[in-house]
Amino acid sequence: MKKISLKTKVLFFLIVCFAISCSESGRKTAHPIAAMEDSVKAIAPDLKNVSINLPKGPGYHAFITNCSICHSPLYIQDQPNLSEKTWTAIVAKMQKTFGAPVSDPAAKEIVKYLVAIKGKS
Repeated sequence: MKKISLKTKVLFFLIVCFAISCSESGRKTAHPIAAMEDSVKAIAPDLKNVSINLPKGPGYHAFITNCSICHSPLYIQDQPNLSEKTWTAIVAKMQKTFGAPVSDPAAKEIVKYLVAIKGKS
């Protein structure tokens, strides 16, 4: 009896694997990305119906113009009331660490606005 070489065994194994995968591709299975999109749709909020309840006041325009470039103003609604020092540090972090294109005068306006609406009393 002839010995079958290792190359022949590997080739045979690959052909069998290919044949099995081809026969499975004919089945109607959900594409993994399509399945993921469906699950995201099930838990994602309907953004058309999200309301932002931030009061207008001094610094509001600077806040909306600069901060909503990177994140939703809704994010601020969910923040706790923080001190002016903490809001100043957060805005500075956005500028220096995350590269937010906010001028220093605009940053001061933003901090005043944040303290007015979400400041510790």
